[in-house]
Amino acid sequence: MLPAKAETLGKTGRMVDCVPLLNLGTGIFISSIEFDRDDELFATAGVSRCIKVFEFACVVNEQVNVQCPVVEMSTRSKLSCLSWNKCTKNQIASSDYDGIVTVWDVTTRQSVMEYEEHDKRAWSLDFSRTEPTMLVSGSDDCKVKIWCTRQEASVVNIEMKANICSVKYNPGSSFHVAVGSADHHIHYYDLRNVSQPLHIFSGRRKAVSYIKFLSNHELASASTNSTLRLWDVKQNIPVSL
Repeated sequence: MLPAKAETLGKTGRMVDCVPLLNLGTGIFISSIEFDRDDELFATAGVSRCIKVFEFACVVNEQVNVQCPVVEMSTRSKLSCLSWNKCTKNQIASSDYDGIVTVWDVTTRQSVMEYEEHDKRAWSLDFSRTEPTMLVSGSDDCKVKIWCTRQEASVVNIEMKANICSVKYNPGSSFHVAVGSADHHIHYYDLRNVSQPLHIFSGRRKAVSYIKFLSNHELASASTNSTLRLWDVKQNIPVSL
């Protein structure tokens, strides 16, 4: 996985060959890889119950068989997702199989906040780009929760009818969140009124396993039937690839 600069490749709609630049060779299942705000560091996490942080330039340029992380942080449970704070370089959040959302200080290697409100595995989380103290998480308990790193409890709770697979903040707004669900739909919310979504993007035949904003109005989604789709969240329509 490369930094965000490579995202525009997905907009061409063409198949491209990818050549790996590095192989960490961990031999352990990795569930999440995240770059920091400057694309200088990246972190990995998975079933090893450990967050490992690497320097991207060193990993790419050094011709060695085993790459050593510059930071390691141990966790109590298997990890499902990471999200690096888009403004605070030393802050990263993780979600795990026990439903715990943790905010870490990479410099001190210590957790600075733990949230334990989810009842089941938390699959996904994401920091807001426009409001760095806010993050969203989604879980198998069918709940989406909004957290503020300055508070000890969730500030918004959205109860849905199916498992939550993926959550993302709109990069241009701290009020708009997209939710990929096992009900085959993407639910797009304005957090100022969560009684019902602004729009529900339909048309998938399987669970929406992953979503990612390519811009303030373009949202890409992946499904468990191995298909990709692009949506315009401003016009509330699918976009042809």
